Amino acid sequence: MRLILPVLLLVLGGLPAIAGSITRTVEFDPALVTIEIENIWNVVEFPGMELRGEPGAPLLPVFPVVFLLPNGALNVSFHVSALSESSISQPGIRVIPATEPRPFSRISDPSIRLPQPQIYASNSIWPSDPVLWTHTGTISGFRIASCLLQPWEYLPADGQLSLLTEIEVTVSWDEGFPTNLSTEQNEVARRRIRALIDNTEMIPVYEPSFKVSGDAEYLIVCDSSYVDTMQPLADLHERHGRTVEIAGVHAILDNFSGRDDAEKLRNFIIDRFLEHGTVFVLLAGDETLVPVRMVELLCEGLPDNAPVDLYFADLDGTWDGNGDGRYGQPDDDLDLYADVLLGRALFSTVREAEIFVQKNITYQSSTTPGDWPSRAVLCGAVLFEDIGYTGAKGCDSIAVTMPAWWDITKAYEILYGDGIDTHIPIISSGTGWNHYAGHGNDRGIYWSSAPMGMMTNWIATDSLHNGNKTGIHTSIACHPAEYIGLECCAEALLNAPDGGGVAVMFNTSYGWEGFWPSLGPSEWMCIDLARQVFREHSPSIGLAFSIAKDLRIPYMHGGYDRTFQSLLSWSAFMDPALKVRQSHSDPPVPPVQLTISPPYPNPAERDAPIAFYVDFSAGSADVSVHDFAGRLIWETEIHSPQRVSWEGTDPFNNRVPAGVYIISVRKGNYIRNRLTTVLN
Repeated sequence: MRLILPVLLLVLGGLPAIAGSITRTVEFDPALVTIEIENIWNVVEFPGMELRGEPGAPLLPVFPVVFLLPNGALNVSFHVSALSESSISQPGIRVIPATEPRPFSRISDPSIRLPQPQIYASNSIWPSDPVLWTHTGTISGFRIASCLLQPWEYLPADGQLSLLTEIEVTVSWDEGFPTNLSTEQNEVARRRIRALIDNTEMIPVYEPSFKVSGDAEYLIVCDSSYVDTMQPLADLHERHGRTVEIAGVHAILDNFSGRDDAEKLRNFIIDRFLEHGTVFVLLAGDETLVPVRMVELLCEGLPDNAPVDLYFADLDGTWDGNGDGRYGQPDDDLDLYADVLLGRALFSTVREAEIFVQKNITYQSSTTPGDWPSRAVLCGAVLFEDIGYTGAKGCDSIAVTMPAWWDITKAYEILYGDGIDTHIPIISSGTGWNHYAGHGNDRGIYWSSAPMGMMTNWIATDSLHNGNKTGIHTSIACHPAEYIGLECCAEALLNAPDGGGVAVMFNTSYGWEGFWPSLGPSEWMCIDLARQVFREHSPSIGLAFSIAKDLRIPYMHGGYDRTFQSLLSWSAFMDPALKVRQSHSDPPVPPVQLTISPPYPNPAERDAPIAFYVDFSAGSADVSVHDFAGRLIWETEIHSPQRVSWEGTDPFNNRVPAGVYIISVRKGNYIRNRLTTVLN
């Protein structure tokens, strides 16, 4: 009753840049398949998978397989074989068709289902190929190849569904040209690779060779008249042991070639990355001071034009592979994995630049009193009322990543309810982390009902007086970082003289939902950012931000899909080397024995409770159960080692749906997990 994750079976070759192949077998347990009813349709789910489908086509779960290849590998290809399958016994399955997606700010009815007749009237197998998409890229010399599988065979006319229970995936490559890195570049890349792949033992085999050192590990790009203003931030990073270079924009544009100013700046960053060991890049200024790359975004029928700073971080290729002068299109052979950790400061005046520098110096080097760094505000609006899609699910998934001692305020708008304003005084008193799942435009982020403002320009400017207690702000909303030619919500937070935020990660274009009940790419990137900060203890917000994007790339499923667009839109306005502050009033808990026995029965049938034994030293422990989306299902506190029983119910005392659940026991900084399966 378990999902068997991919394991490395065979490696041919083994030396960097030598032709070879890797074969991996993926196995899926059919007992974990759940089928829910939505009107006349069936929703098929599998733990650890996400739903994917083209509009009108069957919506079925997918699973990415990610490979680490030798440094410099070229001509990557995949071969996939289904070795076994298992029929799902339920008769007459009508797999729900995917809706035509609309971003959060678009007013539409996402509940409308328009099945494609040529698919649903056919008895041809859907999908015809279990491989939905493949992608190859490079993270600072480490070669990554991914294959997105849709391991199902569906006969729509007969309503028959089978799961491919064993799939063999082989990736092959030809000899290529290795890349050299500095030791610091390599260490950052290693952390990112470990978050992506299963075969981490191959990292020492396939990693790039090293340069001895880097003389520009932290690079600041600014207008020459701002060099003195940026110098205190450069001094801070030099005290942290990094080599720093401040480069003037005009000198860069005079000395580097390119078709336009954005390409000249990118070529300069490429030079510093390859020849000077650059890891962090701060573009110090908005579009009036530092070039931007505008990209024509067209996602599933919705056109837009937005600045995309990933262009300056992903340094592979030209971003115009087809040579038509339109950058960042799906047929431009885009890598999408960032090679440097990059952020932009949204200022256009010396005064705003001084505020940015002072906020960062204060945040990174001072001891502003109070427990505000361990306070969070999570705001979840009603996103699509007709299907019950709210921001609460994504917010809860962020909340469970945070330490037990954090004080978390959950401001959730309920279906057919009003907006909320009680969170604003809390942010104004100082918060370490703030997340906004709502509707948006360039002026702010909103609830679906009055009072509309969740976080807006005027709230940031007039209502926030948090002084030196500035924190991190993330959002899934559309356009709150649309800074070209106007002041957007992200700028208002960064430039607020009496508080606001020290770092903002918002969208310059649309934010995208998921195929409900799966979460969307904008939501997942915010969740994975929090996981990297709070669970993986990322040493910088720039590293956590890049990993959050890395984890989405294998889920792209072709052309102008919502994942592709979300990767381009979600942008970082911050010092990329900033380390997130955390504090708590209690001293850290010393190492303790903490164990949890296997749950029994497992699986649990009908109304059977699930029991397990928790053992630990003196004090108390928190016990909780979450679903695979991270949503809290049940929790309790125990004050001594004991047998614990969960009845298999949710907070409303209803039996939870069939599926796999995570039992967690936490004591201080220590946590243990077990999986349990609930059957119908």
